[in-house]
Amino acid sequence: MSRSKSKKDSIPLETDQTPYVKGVQFLVIPADLNANFVPCTAKISGLDGYSAWLSLNDKKKTTFPKQEEVLLIEFRGRFVYTHRSRITQRLDNKVLVAPPTLTEKEESQLAPMTGRHDYRVQVDVPIQIRYLEENPGSLLRTGKLADLSRGGMSFFTRDNNPYNSGDLINLQVVSWEYPVNIDAEVTRVKPQDDGQLVAVKFNEKMSVRQREMVSAFIIQVQRRDALSRDLPSE
Repeated sequence: MSRSKSKKDSIPLETDQTPYVKGVQFLVIPADLNANFVPCTAKISGLDGYSAWLSLNDKKKTTFPKQEEVLLIEFRGRFVYTHRSRITQRLDNKVLVAPPTLTEKEESQLAPMTGRHDYRVQVDVPIQIRYLEENPGSLLRTGKLADLSRGGMSFFTRDNNPYNSGDLINLQVVSWEYPVNIDAEVTRVKPQDDGQLVAVKFNEKMSVRQREMVSAFIIQVQRRDALSRDLPSE
């Protein structure tokens, strides 16, 4: 497994104004990634001095983390900003977050580096595959993810039709509590005795929504991988 070489910079915070802007959207996760959680997305619905009220985007399916210390991940252009903050008040489907104690900026499409979690990890999750140029309703191909990182992933398929470098495909993760659709480009194909091992890279022009979904998926998979490696052997 290898580490990402993406550079991360800390941003000095101004003291004469709030760093929050109404309408900005965040992927919200606990600062302690060992905690049990499901990522959620929320938008700044109001300001309270230097603090901000966050409202859930999907009130029926998600909740804010139970932990007070949180990371607010903001996708802006070709950068990802990570604000370390604290929940100071809860009200129905809203929380009040304090001004960030630290904000870091990284040139990346997806989830920020989080120490040991920034690794390529092994995955065994079923997926459905289709070519982007295919019409909706076309027969879906099936496969299983093999490994995953912030830059891309690889999957194994028994599909007899060969994949080629440059093919544009969509991968849908199934049997997962946090659904995700990923647009990707095939970069390498390695024939196997019983199928193909296909490597892909993520689309550089993903929407903010897709960046949030893919990042949440990566964070959850890497968290599970890290926790499994920390468990004592029997």
